[in-house]
Amino acid sequence: MKIELYPNFNDVFTDETLKGIFYPLCSVILDQYPNQIFHFISSNGLWMNENFETEHNTFQYTLFEIIDHKYKFHGDVKLYQGFEHAKNIFHDLQNDFTRNGQLYLKSKLKTEVYIDQQKRNLNLKKHDDFDLDYYLQTFYEFSINKLCFELNQEFGTFRAVIDDWSNGNKTSPIVYDETTNTLKGRLNHYEMPEINHADTFKVIGSIIGYEFFTDGNDTILHFDGSNQILCVNFYS
Repeated sequence: MKIELYPNFNDVFTDETLKGIFYPLCSVILDQYPNQIFHFISSNGLWMNENFETEHNTFQYTLFEIIDHKYKFHGDVKLYQGFEHAKNIFHDLQNDFTRNGQLYLKSKLKTEVYIDQQKRNLNLKKHDDFDLDYYLQTFYEFSINKLCFELNQEFGTFRAVIDDWSNGNKTSPIVYDETTNTLKGRLNHYEMPEINHADTFKVIGSIIGYEFFTDGNDTILHFDGSNQILCVNFYS
């Protein structure tokens, strides 16, 4: 098995429809599927409208087509509340973090301070359908975690941010779960989404959400053995 943390967005998705909505967390190649690359992703940072659904995405799951090892989205982004605002500010947030990320890390900038700074510096406004604080918090946690990994190859040091930088030596013990009893227990506590040919999908594994964000929304992947991947949300 091979794991790549924080793959590039363009290596995960066929286009930029979901940029600013989904975060690429890691990619795995498994021994039983040596010619497939499975991507674990997350839409943390945006709430979902539980009353809106298509056959390809609901608040419970997203069904992707696999094309050349990338995910093709056939759902509707209207599921993700405030997606227009998220996409509008995502580029500016990325540019700011590219310029200042190492300074934030060195100065141990707290999450709430980062949120206030971005609101002020980017003149960000509140919208009824967009939880701005949640989006900024998620972006910062993801970005700090990714930067820490890029600098020292240690995963999970974003926990220091969450703990107000008082626990900087604690790193995440697990990224990908394929066989543990914890995963088996999770699978016993949720029903497979009602999709066509659901019986053809096999469990690939899971990603522990709170190892990447404070939000404990885990991701469980199912593969149909051909060209479809089912990404299921599961709150631990």
